[in-house]
Amino acid sequence: MKSTEFSEKIMAGLNLAIKRLIEKSALTNDTLVIADKDGNVKEVPAKELLKNYENK
Repeated sequence: MKSTEFSEKIMAGLNLAIKRLIEKSALTNDTLVIADKDGNVKEVPAKELLKNYENK
């Protein structure tokens, strides 16, 4: 297996895990702590993250 194939599989798994985390958190009305593009930490409702994640 080439390293690019391996990297793609790792990224696909990470994206799936992130999506599942957001979905579970949205079901229970939780918030998640994220960093924006500038590295600033903020707390965001999971439902809001889910809307943005699905639009990508």
